[in-house]
Amino acid sequence: MKKLLSLLMVLLLLVGCSGGNSGGGETAPADNGGDAAAAGTAVTLQAPTPLISMDTAIATDGTSFSAQTMCMAGLMSLDANGNPEPDMAESYELSDDGLVYTFKIRDNANWSNGDPVTANDFAFAWDRVQDPDTASDYAWIFETASVESYEAVDDKTFKVTLFAPSGFFLQLTAFPTFFPVNEAFVTEKGDQYALSIDNLLYNGPYLMTSWTAGYSFEFEQNPGYWNADKFASTYANKVVFREITDTQTALMEYESGNLDTVTLSGEQVDANSSVDGFVNRLAGYMFYLSINMGNNVHNRAGAADLANANVRQAIAYAIDREDIARVLNDGSVASGGIIPIGLASNPTTGVDYREDQGYVVSFDEATAKDYYAKAVEELGHDVTIELLYGTDEGDSIIKAAERIQFYLEQVGFTVNLNGKPKKERLDLAGNTNNHDYDVMLTRWGPDYGDPQTYMDLFVSTNTSNNDGGYNSAEYDALVNDAERGAGISDASVRWEDFKQAEIQLVVNDAAVVPVFQSGGAMIINPRISGIEFHSAAVDSYRHIVVK
Repeated sequence: MKKLLSLLMVLLLLVGCSGGNSGGGETAPADNGGDAAAAGTAVTLQAPTPLISMDTAIATDGTSFSAQTMCMAGLMSLDANGNPEPDMAESYELSDDGLVYTFKIRDNANWSNGDPVTANDFAFAWDRVQDPDTASDYAWIFETASVESYEAVDDKTFKVTLFAPSGFFLQLTAFPTFFPVNEAFVTEKGDQYALSIDNLLYNGPYLMTSWTAGYSFEFEQNPGYWNADKFASTYANKVVFREITDTQTALMEYESGNLDTVTLSGEQVDANSSVDGFVNRLAGYMFYLSINMGNNVHNRAGAADLANANVRQAIAYAIDREDIARVLNDGSVASGGIIPIGLASNPTTGVDYREDQGYVVSFDEATAKDYYAKAVEELGHDVTIELLYGTDEGDSIIKAAERIQFYLEQVGFTVNLNGKPKKERLDLAGNTNNHDYDVMLTRWGPDYGDPQTYMDLFVSTNTSNNDGGYNSAEYDALVNDAERGAGISDASVRWEDFKQAEIQLVVNDAAVVPVFQSGGAMIINPRISGIEFHSAAVDSYRHIVVK
């Protein structure tokens, strides 16, 4: 506990240097206000991971979500502190029981082809996400948001009924999965929808004007946006993202004046920590090992062995998370569990979840070797596994995979590394290829500030995200009680249910193995401000101000 409190004190110091980071957004240094003239202003930012999809029903990654929020808009958007504020909806009413939201859509909300944004655009989009034919990996999120039903009362009135009050429903309406789409346009484009800028419509503050897959994507201000006058007088008129996954190349481009932001790897941090514009923040992404223990249609020997509880416990105890964080040297910290620091606070005491629960994972090589020996005795052979990881998701991922390989081999495993570009990695892990992997180093960034954003991933019915096929009646019961049972009316019961669910998932079953919470060491050109890093939502680049 002392170690955790010390860490939190360090984080508070970091927050004081670079803007808010807990329970909301963190803005880049310098003032985000004022009316700086935006005409002729342009910025070029590094995208350290690829843009995979501009379809709000299909996207699952942070880069795609951030790109979508540039040029598309939901009922609400988030301010710099992560609080919802009106966007397509100019107002809303909430019933006394907290179950019915009635949104009034702006009369001057329009699509880039001139069509008005209507309530049906939301109803159609939400139906589309949940249509099995769409194969959206986020179909489950409507149940997470407690949505029972929704309807377009008229063109400008959208009513949503929840089955239980939700403290984060409004925040989720700013999440791209809940954005509207134009039914006539989607129908016209068919299977070409969202594959290029010519097959997209926009209702956000920017228009997507260029997209070269694997290289760059660009945005210019949308004169048809309802708040276009404010944007024209205040924010950058053009925002260019360049996909550069190699940190050394990105740093050279920054130093040459070709980039306004660069994400740093561990080797670059010490040499650049005194550079004007250096920021080191704790991000919300939790990196963990997804263990394939229930999907073995490919007859993988490693996956078969991972069904053994002693194998999984050996993996969990074998990894020195503190050492991995030191090696990464980019602001990342050792994980304490599957819930990251700064996500949510105890509703009664206000104490951060991670401090309230404490660390539930630990490194103990001797214990790991004991579990491994028991596994070998039960299986009758040594264990060889393949570790799947992303090669285009930053140098830290590659380093972490190599260190995990080292630690597992220290206790007896044979580990073969299988590096793949992110899209291929996700395809291998997901339903497309029937979960064709043994162990995968993956991550999850919170969609909203509540433990539920992680807990829902691993329930047995979540076939979109529960890649490892974890199936625990005990875990499901705890999550269900928190979200459907006593937790609905008692926040303290809900909180304790989630804490016990984490113990079941991570400690008792070792179904996932938390490794580290990602850092965010980067340099932001002092000439720009207003980038909003949300620890529990999508990072926003809508409000960049150029000096």
